[in-house]
Amino acid sequence: MEPTPTRTAQRTRSCQDCGYRNVSWATACSICGTAMRAGAAPARMFYASDLPEPTGANPAFVMGLGAFFAPALAMLPILQYVGWFLASLVHEMGHCIVAWFFGAPAYPAIRIDGHAAAMHSEQRVFIAVAVLLGLVWLTWTFRARPILRVVLGLSVLLYPLFAFTQAHDVIHLLAGHGGELAFAGVFFYRALSGGFTESVPERITYACCAWFLMGKNVIMNFGLMTSEASRAAYASNGSFGLMQDFIRAAGQLGCSLAGIGAIMLLLSLITLPIAWYVWWRHERADALDLALGR
Repeated sequence: MEPTPTRTAQRTRSCQDCGYRNVSWATACSICGTAMRAGAAPARMFYASDLPEPTGANPAFVMGLGAFFAPALAMLPILQYVGWFLASLVHEMGHCIVAWFFGAPAYPAIRIDGHAAAMHSEQRVFIAVAVLLGLVWLTWTFRARPILRVVLGLSVLLYPLFAFTQAHDVIHLLAGHGGELAFAGVFFYRALSGGFTESVPERITYACCAWFLMGKNVIMNFGLMTSEASRAAYASNGSFGLMQDFIRAAGQLGCSLAGIGAIMLLLSLITLPIAWYVWWRHERADALDLALGR
């Protein structure tokens, strides 16, 4: 009698080279990198009992242990630099990605003595036009998928309003901490979903990094919103002697630094719920695929 499929059951495809069972939609083997043959038939259905899940590998355990270890990246001297470098790397990546998206070539500059910035040049209109054409192409390519069609269609309509006005400067200034929150969301999702290997240490590491990135933004933005001393400390702490991002953004928007802190605090607090919702939706989609035999 066949066992009843559980939530973790998936269809797999065996690699023709090493035999590793990859997920059915894999284009290359996760172990050896061999390209999967087009049209290769999925292997048999496997079940939760087939997976070597260690005791305590449930999401609540992983997230809790990640939250327990996260303060070490901010408080222990031997790990503080690791935490700073991680946050600086994803922070400057956020700036650079947005800069390129709006047509301004950029690269991150991180110095080992504690300074970091995203160096970018003036906007190149031809790059921005190329991005716009790319959005048009994606909208057409995914026209059969309603949600993507709407999101990409709105992106095509709104892109010129942001890219060719001063609005892209404000988005660029907010994108550093936005990048930290984006990576925190990805790390939360990986911790919940099992990462790439389903191993407990990998998932706890993801959770630890996610809690650290989200937590530092919550603390900083709460301070900017509520404390004059925190705002003064923030203003005096710019890398390479540059004015801090949020101060410049507040000046361009004509609002207070506390107002920027409130907006970014809200974004920080919804990072985990969004990651959890995406994970939950994917879990439901996998269960539906199993029920329909896909």
